[in-house]
Amino acid sequence: MTEIVKGGNLPVPGQVWRIAVVRRAAGDGVPEVDASALLLDADGRVRGDGDLVFYNQPAHASGAVRLLGQVRDEEQRVADWLEIDTGRVEPGVRRIVITASSEDGTFGQVPDLHIRTVSAATGEQLALYEVDDASTETAFVLGEFYRRDEAWKFRAVGQGYDSGLVGLAEDFGIEGRDPETGPDDEPVPDEEPVPDDEPATAGTPVEAVPEELLAKVREDEADAARTRAQVPVQRPPRLGPRSDIELFGEDFPEFFRSGKGQAVITVDVPIPAGYLIVDSTRKGDGYFSVRTLDEKGNGDVLLASTTLTDHEGRGLLRYDGKRPLRLRVSGYDEHWTVALRPVGTVEVLDGAAEGRGADVLLYTGPAALLTSRLHTRLGHAYFSVRGHEPDGRDHLLATAASRLPGDARPLPEGPLLVQVRSAEGDWSLKVRPPKQSRFWRRAR
Repeated sequence: MTEIVKGGNLPVPGQVWRIAVVRRAAGDGVPEVDASALLLDADGRVRGDGDLVFYNQPAHASGAVRLLGQVRDEEQRVADWLEIDTGRVEPGVRRIVITASSEDGTFGQVPDLHIRTVSAATGEQLALYEVDDASTETAFVLGEFYRRDEAWKFRAVGQGYDSGLVGLAEDFGIEGRDPETGPDDEPVPDEEPVPDDEPATAGTPVEAVPEELLAKVREDEADAARTRAQVPVQRPPRLGPRSDIELFGEDFPEFFRSGKGQAVITVDVPIPAGYLIVDSTRKGDGYFSVRTLDEKGNGDVLLASTTLTDHEGRGLLRYDGKRPLRLRVSGYDEHWTVALRPVGTVEVLDGAAEGRGADVLLYTGPAALLTSRLHTRLGHAYFSVRGHEPDGRDHLLATAASRLPGDARPLPEGPLLVQVRSAEGDWSLKVRPPKQSRFWRRAR
């Protein structure tokens, strides 16, 4: 057996091969994983939905590729086995990619993921490729069989996707729509772009954005790349919006301060551990921010950061309750207010929302898709949307460093505190049904 690294390749003799997608068995924080294969033409696209071999379509019509089933061993490992008969592959197929996907977790939570290629006739092991760089991906192209001068080769790919099997398959041309869609299956049309009130004049310099804002864009991208391998918790029964919001934090007396310019605030009301809301306003323009301070007096969590004129925004803080809460307000010689309030003061995200600057909303619905748009005349503007679960886990739902509209991203099942951060411009959010037709629903 030859162990190869990402990008490595080996010749494959013309025979029947079996491929095992191996990983740790699901459970104890490890999500379920499904193996599949796509047959691609010379352009790297499928010729139709039949070129996807997966749990709802376990064999290709040509008989060249089959999903054989799943095997488990006593060491808590599980393998999905596929079979490829290179002699039966149609001439129009130039590549066969082997993929893995997860519907309820990321591959950073899947230990010991690797792909093994074995001769069906002799048991000879051709290649082993181990994935050692998985993080927030929900689908992977692990390896591929491809034609080169009419001979077959195998290559280790290791390309991750954050859109699951559906998004991965769509990148290769699978549409997955039902032949006849009912009213509930019709896609919701995108909103028309909102035109600027005053188009930017040619040659007008773009307003500079503070380096701190651009650093936050990079910080959010880094957060999204980190592995989240925590064990899922059992949620209490959902009893409606009020019960949902109580999962995030208890009530407490509101705290209010006002001032001018720079200041350090010590919160002198009892605040229980949990999530809380930090509202802030500022009259005037220029850069304005609010941060928590750690035990050494250094800046910690950024709660407000804006260049908006007459700022009015809302931040979210998960407070551990272990030390007095102190805040640093930074701004020019302008009047400001800061208020700490319970999470029960947030509004519910019910279908759609719009705003300006920063806000926090409560989502209590089922798993869905979230579309976000940022409307700004700036060439670069910080914008992000995160979803926070009661136990502290969070999900990056949108991020942008430009005025371009965000793509639809998966929105987990509620309850979820949805935190919008925008340094400049108006924004809008829209919740949509999951982009999944009957083609993708498991036949169980």
